[in-house]
Formats: sequence, C-alpha cells, structure tokens
Amino acid sequence: MLKYETNIALNKYWEKSVIREEENCNEEFNIIRGYPDIKEQVFKGFGGALTEASAINYNKLSDLKKQEFIEAYYSRDGLDYSWARLAIGSNDFCLNSYETTDFSHEKVYIIPFVKDILAVKDLNFLATPWSPPAKMKDNKSLKNGGKLLKKYYDDYVNYLLNFIKTFKEKGIDIKYLTMQNEPMARQSWESCCFTLAEQKDFIYNYLLPRLDNVSVFLWDHNKEDLYNLVNELYRQNEKIMGVAYHWYTGIHATNLRLIHEKYPDLLLMHSEGCCCFSVYNEREWVNDAEMLLVDLISDLNNGMNIYLDWNILLDYHGGPNHQNNFCKSPIILSEDEKDFIKTPIYYYFGHISKFIKEGDIINQISLYDNSLYGVVATNDLKTSIIILNSTDVDKEINLVIKDKVVKDTIKAHTIVTYLKDWS
Repeated sequence: MLKYETNIALNKYWEKSVIREEENCNEEFNIIRGYPDIKEQVFKGFGGALTEASAINYNKLSDLKKQEFIEAYYSRDGLDYSWARLAIGSNDFCLNSYETTDFSHEKVYIIPFVKDILAVKDLNFLATPWSPPAKMKDNKSLKNGGKLLKKYYDDYVNYLLNFIKTFKEKGIDIKYLTMQNEPMARQSWESCCFTLAEQKDFIYNYLLPRLDNVSVFLWDHNKEDLYNLVNELYRQNEKIMGVAYHWYTGIHATNLRLIHEKYPDLLLMHSEGCCCFSVYNEREWVNDAEMLLVDLISDLNNGMNIYLDWNILLDYHGGPNHQNNFCKSPIILSEDEKDFIKTPIYYYFGHISKFIKEGDIINQISLYDNSLYGVVATNDLKTSIIILNSTDVDKEINLVIKDKVVKDTIKAHTIVTYLKDWS
C-alpha cells in the first residue's frame, strides 16, 4: 500500500512511502474501517475561482513562473483541478466595481488567464453574478444589496446570456450558472438580495426557458438551513443540475445528507469557501488548512459531488480587493511578487484533488476517534483513504480494508492518504 503524508512541521509535503499490509487482525481498538463496496455519490471534481484578483496576480509572474503556476493547479502532478468559477461582472476581488458591458475588464485580465489554463486542460465552468447592473436595481448601485426590479427581469436574462455568449466566442464554454452569489447577503461590495419567491419566479419563469445547453445550480449561499431552502426552491426541471452552497456559517452536514437522500439526482456543489487573511506563516496556516479539510471531508461523507475553492491566487497581503476584504488562497504571490508560494492549504487540498478523481465513488468509513476525520473513495483500480489528525497528539491506527489491515501512526497535525491498488 502506498502512503502520502503531509506534515508541515516535519517538512513533509505529499511525502511518498510504502507501508506493509497484513492479514486481517483480531484487534478491537484503534480501528478505522473503510467500506469500498458501499457506494455513495459520484465525485465530479475539484476547482477554484478565476477572479480578476487572481488574474492580476498571475500577470505579475514571468512566463516560466506562469507555466509552473498552471501546472501546480491543473496538471496530474499538481492539484489536477477540473472546475472553475467565473464572475459575471465585478465582485470584491477586483480592482474596482464594474458592469459587464464592453468586456474591457475581462479582455485585459480574465480571458487571457483562462485561455492560458485551457491550453493545458479543459475545464467545467460555473458562472455567477454578484449584482445586476445598477440601473436595474432599486438602490441604483452594484453594492449594498438592493433588489432587481421586476420590470428588468427580461433585460437581466439578456445580460447573463450575453456574458455566456461572449465567452463562448472566446473559446470558453460555460455550461453551468447560478443566478446570484449569496442572494440573502447585503454586502458593502457587489451584492443583490432575492427572497425565495423572487428566486423561483426569476429562475423558472424567466431564466430557464431561455437557456440553451446551460444548466443551473440553485441557491449559492450558506448551508445552515439548506434542506428547507432546497425543498422550497427546487422544482423538477431538466435544466436544474443541483444546489450550490458556501461554508461560512458552519459544517451543517445533516443538511447535505438530507438533500442527498431525498434528491439523489441533484448534484451538491461547494461553490465557495475561504479563510480570513493573516500574515503568511507556514505553520500557523496549517490551522486554516485543517479547518477547510474538516469541512471538505464532512461534505464528501454527506453527499457532496463538486468542490470549488475561492480565489486560486492572491498576493502576499490577501488581495487585491477593492473593499479590503482580504483572505487566504492555496497559492499566494511571494512578497517581492516574482514567485509564488504553495501554502499548507495547497498541500492539504491535494490529498483530495490528487487522489479522489472525477468519477470516483465515495464510500463509507468508520473511525474510532471523533478527533480523526476520514474519507474513502474507489474506482476500478484503487481505493483512496484520506485521514486527518488535527490534534496535538499522535494517533495509533489499525486501518482495515476488506481482508487487509495496515498498522500505522498518524502524527499530530498530519494528513495521510493511503492508496490500495486493486489492479
């Protein structure tokens, strides 16, 4: 069995080793048992947001560093991302607020950035607006919430479709859409508020009838009441692909499990999540990496199909962001902006995106200790078992997969992936 281990304090970054398997033992204690024959949902892939901030930072790199950066995210030796989120118009991670009219912002930064990535790998694209044009809203502003006026519903559909059409003409084929980022958040940056009734009216009566080869993910906000919200929002329609959600109000795994069980054909997509900015310190950032992975592993064990991170490249100060709403990203620019740094978040995410691939089946796992977090996934060739020990003490484990057992120690603040080859 192969073992990949990440422990920043021990200078281990996906360190590879071989670990011996034994015949099944009679141990009762320290058991972690994977059930590769019990099939849950299909995993559809991993990705991140290609914001204007990320594109601007990318543009500061040399051609060689740009190539290395793209390989770090999109090659099989890197994170092997297969999804990307695009903003329709501006959001807080832009130089300033703007509406998508002449596509000047997109042509300068975002479209060249996306094209460079597509030269290496095809992606699934999700597009999301943060605000309708100001003239269509009751507060006449892109910011501070406000509402889309009913008389502009048709015009707003035209606005969204024009974005999709223009990007397709540039070779960027957007297949998925959410109607509004965080539709119940009144932010000081780009935002717009929609009640559930308004969302249903706009989606089913105005948007879906005019979509061609584009599917919609509902909601795109937090998950503390997601089950009830989906019961209210969802109406069976071939153009409704699934439900998008964010992580900012907590794990709420039960909501995902209830949706997955009641609506097994709906895809569950984590469409945004990040940690607040702090000055870069490799070991201190491990805490945020662990928080993100606890949430990610919990989502996988409760029905999630797709995981999208937020910005894929921020500068050393967590931006640029025109509202000073700085945050962390898996890769950041070095302080002199001539190179980039793969942070602990990058290496922790890699234990999912490198080893659980599109088409893999998520399975069940049983862990002896509530302070350990784990997920199992299988395909025809292998089983991947990822276990996170976020505590301050080492943990002895007896990892049981079918008729084999692996005895191991997972050190404090370590994430480990075990690969069982069935070929």
